[in-house]
Amino acid sequence: MNKITLSCRRVISFVALMLGTGLFLWGQPLLGSQTAIIASPPTAIAPRETPPQVLADAPSLDYAAALTELQTILRFQDAPLNPRAVAALIPWLSDTLPGAIAVDIEGTTPTTNQFYGELSEFSDGRVIAEWTTGDERRFVGYQSVGVLDNGTHALRTWVNTGGSGVFPFLMLISFDSDTEIHDGEARSRLLMTRRGEFVLGGGYDGEITISGNTLTFTPAPNGDASVTVRVE
Repeated sequence: MNKITLSCRRVISFVALMLGTGLFLWGQPLLGSQTAIIASPPTAIAPRETPPQVLADAPSLDYAAALTELQTILRFQDAPLNPRAVAALIPWLSDTLPGAIAVDIEGTTPTTNQFYGELSEFSDGRVIAEWTTGDERRFVGYQSVGVLDNGTHALRTWVNTGGSGVFPFLMLISFDSDTEIHDGEARSRLLMTRRGEFVLGGGYDGEITISGNTLTFTPAPNGDASVTVRVE
């Protein structure tokens, strides 16, 4: 798919949402017949008045154990993976390609300023992060579809950039570890890397299944009966 086609899909998705075909309000169904992401209007979150404090005597992280936890259950330090970290790997609606393709997990916790948010977990596996920017309430969320044989996670992802529009994607991510030089010293880090995305379009409520390293969309986001994609 070329850049023009993908950009058109994003524009069409946005226009459809604004015309009402994919525009959803708090408390109304999200993605067709699926359960709404938020069952009732969330309480606005007050802006942070002071930056979060980093404890100097924080215990050292067991990176091997933390990586295993991310790879198996999408959790880090007894909390779910922050949806805002996932959303950071999605291009702006006005763009075709992403800028960032990886994030440092330790720097994306909800206590940081850049990725701050109130996290909510739901019984069906949805994880939502909510925050306010000025007077505007925003949220992002995800729900795991499953894990491919190659370790890639498939996440249904929803992005609200203000107002009532909700933009759905399927994000493909993976986790790994490496080292960097930080303040002149080697530092271990945990990375979440973008492996790809699918723009689902407003109102998409199709079935997404995994078999080995393939994804099947029924129906396909473009309206075809189905489409199968292999993820290397």
